[in-house]
Amino acid sequence: MPTWWEQLLHLTTGRVDRHTGLPDLRPLPSRRVALERTHYLVNDRERLGQERRLYVLRREPTSRRNPTGIAVFSNGRTVGYLPDRIATDLAPLLDSLGGAAVVNGAGTLLGSMRLRVDVPTDEALREFVGARVEG
Repeated sequence: MPTWWEQLLHLTTGRVDRHTGLPDLRPLPSRRVALERTHYLVNDRERLGQERRLYVLRREPTSRRNPTGIAVFSNGRTVGYLPDRIATDLAPLLDSLGGAAVVNGAGTLLGSMRLRVDVPTDEALREFVGARVEG
């Protein structure tokens, strides 16, 4: 689903008005990461679309599975989680941004069921956080 369509959907359903209050990490250099635990959360139509889409990374510090866990949301619902090895490094930086941020994502690769998300590189995110703290 294109980003503009998601924003229209948010406005009409009232679930989320916009993500203007969240830090926007989409312009930062990033790497594409396959999400985990998407098997029962996402339907086939969502998996097949290859267009860029808007995702929200949101910390889940109270998770019993992983206290550094980061859930990925689309249209107000969880669509998966970042792999633990990436979430562990990203969690403290995301916490310093308030616990949530906007990123881009995409559908699956051919032969895969996992959605993908564009996660900022560690260096780019550190610089972004440092600039926000100083400014």
